[in-house]
Amino acid sequence: MSFSKYGTFFEEYLKPRYSCTGLKDFLTLKLLPYIDGIYRADLLRLIGKTPHGKPFADGIVLSHIHQDHSAYISLLDETIPVCCSEITKCYAKSMLEAGHRSLETEIYNFKPHPLVDRCPPTPRAFISLISGDTLKIGLEIKSFNVDHSVPGAMAFLIHTSDKSIVYTGDLRLLGVHGELTKKFIDEVAKDHVDILICEGTRIDEAESYSENYVAENSNRIVSKCSQLVVADFSYKDLYRFLTFYKIAEDNDRKIAITKRHAYLLNELLKVPGIRDVPRVDDERILVYIDRKKTGLYAGSDYAQWEKDFLGKSNAVTADWIHNNQDKVIICLTFFDINELIDIAPNTGSIYIHSSSEPHNEEQIIDEKRLNCWLDFFKLKRYHFHASGHASGTEIQKIIEKINPKELIPIHTEKPELFLNMHGNVKIPRLEDF
Repeated sequence: MSFSKYGTFFEEYLKPRYSCTGLKDFLTLKLLPYIDGIYRADLLRLIGKTPHGKPFADGIVLSHIHQDHSAYISLLDETIPVCCSEITKCYAKSMLEAGHRSLETEIYNFKPHPLVDRCPPTPRAFISLISGDTLKIGLEIKSFNVDHSVPGAMAFLIHTSDKSIVYTGDLRLLGVHGELTKKFIDEVAKDHVDILICEGTRIDEAESYSENYVAENSNRIVSKCSQLVVADFSYKDLYRFLTFYKIAEDNDRKIAITKRHAYLLNELLKVPGIRDVPRVDDERILVYIDRKKTGLYAGSDYAQWEKDFLGKSNAVTADWIHNNQDKVIICLTFFDINELIDIAPNTGSIYIHSSSEPHNEEQIIDEKRLNCWLDFFKLKRYHFHASGHASGTEIQKIIEKINPKELIPIHTEKPELFLNMHGNVKIPRLEDF
C-alpha cells in the first residue's frame, strides 16, 4: 500500500468501498493494476470477473508487517501462501484479533464479501521462513533476519534461472540488532548480485540515531520528573517498548500499556525462540483499562479478547494512574490522547514523543492537534526517536558493499538521489506495469 497514492483519494472517514464493490475503487482510481490470477474470488465476482482456477503466483514474500508492505495482501487469493517470519505471522494475527477488521488488517484471514451471512473467516495460507534457510517456491529464496523498528523483519536473496536478486525490505544498521543487517549484507555480497532492489525511505538524510540515544535521553528526562510520564510510540515496536520498560525499572516506576499492546505481548510469547518479551503479568507491567460504552467498566462494554484483562491484578483505570502519577510511565499514542481527560495529569508531567516526525500534510495537522492537547494539560514535550530505516549515508555503504550490477530504488519519494550512488540505476514507474 502506497500511503501517498492512497491518501490522494482516501482518508480516515473516506474509505474504499471494497466490501460492496470489490476491487472497483482501486482499479478505477489506478491505485492497483489488474493482474489476472491473483485476486480473491469474492472480490472478483463483485466487479463481474470470473474467478481464476490455479493462481498466477506461487507465493507472496512478505518482509515485515507494516501496512505499507502488507495491507493489500488482504485482496489476494487465500491459496497463495504468504512466506514470512513466524513473528510477522504473529503480528498479522494479533492486529486482526485485537483490533478492527478492515481492509488494512485482513491479512491473517478475511470475511468473504458481500457480508450476507455470519460465515467464519477464510484462513490464509502461510509458510514460515527461518533466517539462513532457502525456500524453493517457483524461485529459490534465501531469507535473512534484518533489524527494523518491528521484530521479524527479513531481507531476501532470490535466485532465478539466470540472475541473483537481493531485496532489502526495510532495514537499519544502528538498531538493537544491527548486527543482523550487517550479517545479511556480508552474506549477499559474496553472491555477485545482479540486481539490488533497495529501500530508500531516508535517502535524503545523513544522520541516524541509535536505540541507546533514545534510552539515554529519555532516562535522563524521566529521572528528573516527579509526576506522570507519557510515552508515545507504536505498540508494534517491541524494541521501543523494551527501552521504556528498562527506563521504568531504572526509575522505580511501572509501565502501563493498552489492552491491545498487552494482547500482542501475549501472542509474541507463543512464538518459538522469541527473546526478551516480558510476561503481561510481570510485576513492572500494568494494563490500562479505558472507558467504553456505558463508561462504568462493565464487562459487557468490552470485546471478548478485552475481557481477559479486566479482572487481572495489574489492571488499572484512569483513577489509579491519576493517584500514582510519580510511579508510572503510561504508553499512549496520538489516538489515545483523549485518555488524559480522565487521567488529569498534574503540573510537571511530561510527554516523550518517540515516533517519527510528521512528513505529510495530514500528519502535520495531527501534530498541531496533539500540541493543543499537550498545551491544554501543560505537558512539557520531548522528542527522542531512532528510525527503523538506514540513512542515505548508510544506504550508500550498503550499495558499495553488495556491489550489484543493477540498482532498483523503491520505498522512496526521491529515487533520483540513487543516481549518484551507482552507475546503473533503473527507476521503476507504476505505469510500466
